[in-house]
Amino acid sequence: MKYTLGQAAKETNVSKPTLSRAIKKGELSANGGGGKPYRIDPSELGRWLTGYRERNPEVSVTATPDETSNGNRELEAEVEALREQIEREEIERTRERSQLEAHIDDLRGRVERAERKEDQLMAQLTDQRAAQPEPVEPPKKRGFFAQLLG
Repeated sequence: MKYTLGQAAKETNVSKPTLSRAIKKGELSANGGGGKPYRIDPSELGRWLTGYRERNPEVSVTATPDETSNGNRELEAEVEALREQIEREEIERTRERSQLEAHIDDLRGRVERAERKEDQLMAQLTDQRAAQPEPVEPPKKRGFFAQLLG
């Protein structure tokens, strides 16, 4: 959570004009400006404050940006909620995966049974061409004398 200029001044006990000058000089980086409010990252504010104290030892600054502020507690709560959501989704994914694996196993069993049934039916079929008798040639006509003699 980034600080506004007022929040940063309150956290550091440094005046808003001092912070504004530091931003304009480039000593403190911040988003915004040009009619938009400044947004200052807490870590950047802490970095600048350390240098500011070294340059101005006569200024008594006791407050530092609080890394465990409400903003961090809100983020920690959000992270925890997201972790719980991820855990629920992992459980759901595991459940769906087991259902799909069971469905795939069932389909494989059906295919195997169908293949066995097909093999059984194929074994029962016979080649109908082999069951037909061979055509018999009609006897050759024999002449009168061949029939008489025998």
